[in-house]
Amino acid sequence: MRRVLEEIVFRLSMPAHTGQPKGDLSHRPATFSADKYDEWRSESLRDQFEAFFDWSLIKNKRVLDFGCGTGPLSLLCAQHGAASVIGVDLSSKSIERARASASNQENLTFVLEESTQSISVPDHSVDVIVCFDVVEHVMDYEAIVREWKRILAPGGRILIWWSVWWHPYGHHMHTMIPLPWVHVFLRDESLFRICARIYDTPQFKPRIWHFDDNGNRKPNPYQGRVVFDDLNKLTIQRFDRLVTQCGLNIERKQVDPFTGSSFAALKRLLARALPDFFCSCVVYQIQQPQSR
Repeated sequence: MRRVLEEIVFRLSMPAHTGQPKGDLSHRPATFSADKYDEWRSESLRDQFEAFFDWSLIKNKRVLDFGCGTGPLSLLCAQHGAASVIGVDLSSKSIERARASASNQENLTFVLEESTQSISVPDHSVDVIVCFDVVEHVMDYEAIVREWKRILAPGGRILIWWSVWWHPYGHHMHTMIPLPWVHVFLRDESLFRICARIYDTPQFKPRIWHFDDNGNRKPNPYQGRVVFDDLNKLTIQRFDRLVTQCGLNIERKQVDPFTGSSFAALKRLLARALPDFFCSCVVYQIQQPQSR
């Protein structure tokens, strides 16, 4: 039965990689160009922040951008009045690019982290942590939430924009398999097997992450993989419980339904009833208690 489902998903996915009309979900131009990707990423992070938060929250604050990548959100925070910004990430390549792109920004520093369980800044030295499009990739999330608690100053805040695992495209394979909720009924190994098969078809057009530093196409990166090692499958309920157990307060939690005016009332109802499955994103404003 599993192989039958894999074949169905493969066949339903292939039109996106052949001569059929290609949508933004599977063929966003930014995925084929590093420069276009950086531009799109900066714009999307700006839009995410301004849709749910206000820049006054980081004005004159010591900000830490957790999982900063190449640094677009860090730079935006620095440009919008943060007293200082530290961007931290585990990728040396991303940190190198971040430092190069923000070399003239005096209140901005980037740090390469070596541990998945700690953050290399002192206790109570950060006023605001921003964490956008990152929570789903934090594999040691229990240790990291405790670290957030440790580094936040009294009254400090964490601002989060999160795309959860059971979200329709929480599998993060939409450029390969532009189908919603396939990860609900297929195991990780099956998804990788389908992607490996698509990658080897002559119709498939590789994305920027499918090339090495010399511009050569990588060997099939999906072949032989059996489990996601970069997606934690954390649920909203589990995250809420963890935050509370660590002594942090959830000031605001917003579960956003799918966008668009069609069936808007139904979308809101489904997002309330089954938020993990029917949200477009989850937004948090979490506060460190005033007293230590």
